[in-house]
Amino acid sequence: MRTAVCPKLPALALFLVSWIAFGFASPPHLYKSRGTQMEATLEPRTTQNADRFAFLVGREDYGKKGARIKLRGAHEIGSVTSAVLTKTSRLPRRNTAGLSAGISIAQPGFVPLLSASEFGELRQSFEYFTKGDASARHKPEDDRLAGVPPVLAALVTNDSADVLATAYAPTDAYHAPEGAFDAVLGGEADIGRFVPPVEEGDHDWMSQPLPVSVFSATEQKCLATGIYFEARGEEVKGQAAVAQVILNRVRNPKYPGSICGVVYQNKSWFNRCQFSFACDGVADLIVDRRAFRLAKDVAMAVSAGKIFLAEVASSTHYNATYVNPSWARSMQRMTQIGSHIFYRTIGGGWS
Repeated sequence: MRTAVCPKLPALALFLVSWIAFGFASPPHLYKSRGTQMEATLEPRTTQNADRFAFLVGREDYGKKGARIKLRGAHEIGSVTSAVLTKTSRLPRRNTAGLSAGISIAQPGFVPLLSASEFGELRQSFEYFTKGDASARHKPEDDRLAGVPPVLAALVTNDSADVLATAYAPTDAYHAPEGAFDAVLGGEADIGRFVPPVEEGDHDWMSQPLPVSVFSATEQKCLATGIYFEARGEEVKGQAAVAQVILNRVRNPKYPGSICGVVYQNKSWFNRCQFSFACDGVADLIVDRRAFRLAKDVAMAVSAGKIFLAEVASSTHYNATYVNPSWARSMQRMTQIGSHIFYRTIGGGWS
């Protein structure tokens, strides 16, 4: 027969174990109130307001509800339920170097990205540009592709364009906007006009700029139409070569002095005009709008001098590879581009 055990003993034993394990049995002198503990560990530190720094210098017991920590100046932090910043008079500003997020650190809080010499150069450059001397540093090659359609970029041969070709006029602060108007209104002759490079064997008339009228909408349409019907099946370079031939004829005094005059010369002669599409009896209908837009871009680029093909030079004639005209034997063959062969006359006009 077992000895009876008092039912209160297991409960008492569990209470004692819990008391010891969780510190409930610690003597009262080993712990203090929460406020006293915080007072013992509180050290002077910095805190950061939205617009200034304040320094905690008091060491008062704020374990009691409503107590405050005294701040330098007239700022206080209350701890009724949470730290509340009450602003009264403005603190004097002080040197905040070395402060980061309210914590004092030994290293400076700002690390400059530029050295003193680099900063000086940057400042000097800024002053240089703001004083209106920016054009002195601007280089002509910076304008090489200004206004040029991407499809023509690979053919560009000149950094600048004819001043009358406003489509290629740079729009930055380095260029005077009145340049084109001065040329049109008769300022100094040929200032800013494109003149092709004249090499050995070229004709003297190549050293003259194109008439001002070639940049009109009517003239440009005639040039684009000639490119469209004569070379729309060619690569862009082949189209530019045809445009250059037409413009060479405009410069040549033996031909009409306008693009429309050159393109439609002798158009009333059936199949005997200068450009066959103008006198073949077929209506000149533009059905491929995309090809015509490209022809217009090529027309303006060649007129402006952005594209000048040295291998075509002063050529005024060309023929398709599948024909053999009699006049070709009296001219100097220059080059073949695509399905067209280009020729330069020997005497400057008709040989």
